[in-house]
Parts: sequence; structure tokens; C-alpha cells
Amino acid sequence: MNVPWDSFVCSVFLPSPRNSRLLVLPSPLHKPLGLDPCSAAPDFQETRPRNYVLSASASALLSEEVDKAEHELRVAQTEFDRQAEVTRLLLEGISSTHLNHLRCLQDFAEAQATYYAQCHHYMQDLQRELNRCANAVGVPQSSAAVCPNPVSSAFLSGPSSPGATVSSSSGQRTTTLTMEQTQLPVTGTRKAKVLYDYDAHDSSELSLLADEFITVYTVPGMDPDWLIGERGNEKGKVPVTYLELLS
Repeated sequence: MNVPWDSFVCSVFLPSPRNSRLLVLPSPLHKPLGLDPCSAAPDFQETRPRNYVLSASASALLSEEVDKAEHELRVAQTEFDRQAEVTRLLLEGISSTHLNHLRCLQDFAEAQATYYAQCHHYMQDLQRELNRCANAVGVPQSSAAVCPNPVSSAFLSGPSSPGATVSSSSGQRTTTLTMEQTQLPVTGTRKAKVLYDYDAHDSSELSLLADEFITVYTVPGMDPDWLIGERGNEKGKVPVTYLELLS
């Protein structure tokens, strides 16, 4: 009988009157660790709990880092949205302020133009009234005719505001109209170009349209700020300041 190497032989002597028998009983023995290479393999049953703990710790740490990064991203996005809204409101405020400033400047220019135009008109009325008073008391017309018209000259020679009805170039050309008008012969006529529109206030005046040409002349005893204008069959008084006398 073959006996494995990891068993030992037990000799049992059975007393018998007739014979003796040697019994071989197998008995397992542990193999030496150095003799079996399979005995050096790790025990996965023992390392599995340890690996599970490490994996759980790593997962918890990664989850914590992800949550922290997401929180920081949400905070940054909220701050960016707030700054973007503030910037948008500021830009809208700048645009509205610019438009409001431009509108105020236009209103101011129109108010200034209206004010000085009214002042010019009132001073012309005052000068005509003074001339009529001078004629009533017997003051020679020549002395009244040579009276300066500083308001008209200052208004027309000064810089024009935006929105005014008189251009600066036209105003500069008409500053010498009063002097030229006084040099007109009593019976002579001249051509004149209308600088801007004029609406007649009564039947004795002639309405004018800008850029049209009319014939003008003066008569003895007439207000120096006015001329007699003719356009076809129409005739009436026209203000000197609305005309450019042509040579």
C-alpha cells in the first residue's frame, strides 16, 4: 500500500495467539510553509474589509471636495451675476443722464434764443416809439435816423445759439444794414435777399420768405429800422434786420 508522504506510519501490534499484523494508519501532517509556494498568496478574506474602509474614506473625501468646489462655484456665479446687474444699471443710468443733459442743453438754447429775440423785438418797438415821439415834438428826422441801434447790432453780431432762427453768418452780414440803409437814396431802389421768414403783424407790413429776393427803398421820415419792400404787386414795410442788401 502506498503511504502519502504527509502521513506517518503507526505500528500497532495486535496480540494474537496466532499471528501479529502491522497496521498502517494514515495521519495528516501540516506542510511546511517553505515547501508550498501557494501558501505565500495573500488571504483576500482578511484584506477585503481593510480595502473597503480605505475606499469608503476616499469616496467621502472626494465627495466633500466636490461639494466644496460646487459651493465655491455657486458663490462665484452669484457674485458675477450681481456685478453684471450693477454694471448694466450703471450703463443705463449713463445713457439716460446723457440724453437728459442733451435735452436740457437744447431747451436752454431755445430759451436763450427766444429771450434775445423778444428783447430785440421789444427794443425795436421802443425805438420806433421814441422816433414817433421825436417826430411829434418836432425833432428833425435826421437826428432820429442816425441814432445807433446797439441792441440790434449786438443781437445779430453775437454767436447764435442752437435752435435759433438766425444763423451766425447771416447775423454777421446784417450788422451793417442800418448804416447801409441810411445811405439809400430817397427815391432809389436796391435788391435785397431775405435771410429768414417774417410774418407781417398788420396790413402795412409785408410777409417774407427765406432766400427770396425783393426790391427795397426808403422814404423820408421813415423809421430807420424799416424799409419799403416790393415783391411783384405786393408792397409793405419790412424789417431791415431780416434782409441782406445787395450791391
